[in-house]
Amino acid sequence: MKFSRITKLLLASVLALSVMMPAFADLLNDKSDELKKLNDQITEQQKQLDSVRKRKTTLQNQLDILDKQIKLGELQVQALAFQIDGVSANMSKINGDLVAAEVQIFDKKQGLREAIKEAYMRNRVGLLEVLIGSQNLSDFISQIEYITTIEGQITNGISVLQSLNEALTEKKQELEAADKQLRGLQAAKQLEQNSLDTQSQSKSALLHDATLTEAEYQKKLEAAVIEQQQLENEIARLAASSRRGVLNQGKYSLLWPIPSRMLTATFHDSDYYGRFKFVHNAIDIATPQGTPIKAPADAYVAKVHFDGSTNYAYIALDHGNGMVTVYGHVSAVLVTTGQFVPVGTTIGLTGATPGTTGAGWLTTGPHLHFEVWLNGGARDPLAYLVG
Repeated sequence: MKFSRITKLLLASVLALSVMMPAFADLLNDKSDELKKLNDQITEQQKQLDSVRKRKTTLQNQLDILDKQIKLGELQVQALAFQIDGVSANMSKINGDLVAAEVQIFDKKQGLREAIKEAYMRNRVGLLEVLIGSQNLSDFISQIEYITTIEGQITNGISVLQSLNEALTEKKQELEAADKQLRGLQAAKQLEQNSLDTQSQSKSALLHDATLTEAEYQKKLEAAVIEQQQLENEIARLAASSRRGVLNQGKYSLLWPIPSRMLTATFHDSDYYGRFKFVHNAIDIATPQGTPIKAPADAYVAKVHFDGSTNYAYIALDHGNGMVTVYGHVSAVLVTTGQFVPVGTTIGLTGATPGTTGAGWLTTGPHLHFEVWLNGGARDPLAYLVG
């Protein structure tokens, strides 16, 4: 049997990939096992971090939190690297399946082409010619059966080819989804690594405070709490004057402003009050430093409190109908006061790593401080977040 050059190349590719498939499968299994172990370590590290966060706020406690946060970040970067390797291996497997499917389609097309050609030649000869050309009735019947068989092969071949094309389309979609997942993981890993680098660098700023006595540290903490309370009063006044226009038409559902759903402090969190002695009118959502913040609904920028220093910075959005949302510890601002921002617009970047731009003094690690105010009162954001 003779093969064209293209067929030989396809067959060579399938042969090479078939040899590699067990290796891909082993790699996927190994990565899956290692990722499970890493996730167990991340869970344990998160528990330790949560435990330390509940302790009384002292300078040593702040250092312990940062150390555990850095360790957690290192584990998360490793976990993302393993996920990237796993997706890459899976993409290689899918590519192998695609090549195999292409070979099957090519082979089926060749067979179908020959069957159609044979049927065409046979159909050019009428039944009378077949009868005259047949040696006997048995030979005539055999000729008719042969034509019928060819027609059946064509029908079956078309059906198989359609199925193979559908399978090929599914594989291509699977590959596109895997590629999208890979790019997402790579972006997440880079963001996590950048956040980790920032936290490691900020440790030196926190260590600078180690020259303070504990009494001096507590005095500085008390001043920071007073400043934060003043900011909360400012936000309350801002929320009370929310525009009453038709913006959002009375709909109070909000999309999550960042991808993360991990809460490190809840609305009116008792642990938070125990540490800082003031009410926490927000939820804190853990996320790497520099995560883009998206407007959760159409809004106007009510206020930008940001001076580029390490002082606490926030953005307030007015969604109309008495609703205002606040985004605290922002490390960068991408909007201006009075600007209209459609839902999904990036308004800034998250921060909160101690000693970094916009973090303020009352912070223990990268997260988004997210508040929701309605008709002048602070509300639990979880009651309005969807998606």
